Amino acid sequence: MTDYQQPSFAIISDLFLRNGCLHSPAELHGDLCGQLCAGRHPDLDAWLLQSAQFMEVDALDSPDSKVELAEVLEQTEIGLQDPELGFDLLIADEDYSLNERMQTLLEWCEGFLSALADNQQFKDGSLSDELKEAIQDLEQIADIGEALEDDEQNEQDFFAVSEYVRMTAMMLYTECNPTQPQVDTDVSGSALQ
Repeated sequence: MTDYQQPSFAIISDLFLRNGCLHSPAELHGDLCGQLCAGRHPDLDAWLLQSAQFMEVDALDSPDSKVELAEVLEQTEIGLQDPELGFDLLIADEDYSLNERMQTLLEWCEGFLSALADNQQFKDGSLSDELKEAIQDLEQIADIGEALEDDEQNEQDFFAVSEYVRMTAMMLYTECNPTQPQVDTDVSGSALQ
């Protein structure tokens, strides 16, 4: 069993606030996932520098911030490789309103797509047809702009969309990193037998 425990959105949001950053960590995490899917594996120093630049600070406020960001990097890589499909998006959880959760999902998608945009593998169209379509779906998700009412149907729809995004990231990682442990899934979210 994989030892996977990503820091929570609230913990990383607090880290951002301690460093004077009002941005959501969701976009930064989406960018990291896009880099990993594209086969770029930043070392810890590069990741800490990227995080500080994203937060628009010259240096992180404390060693604790470095440790928490190191955990995000490590656990994201572990999660994307997890044969038990334990990977999680670093987005707002049920403690936040539906609109806040949706906004962080959109930000995650923006970061993810941004990291993929300049990668040759995605430019030259060497992805499977299923993943090409899934990436187009993520582009449409990132463009959603309307507010959502807090009701049960919208909650179910949000869960389905976030699960689709999560599984797309895992499938993309698996397809583009063939030397890594394989995760055999389809985009609908079920493991294939």
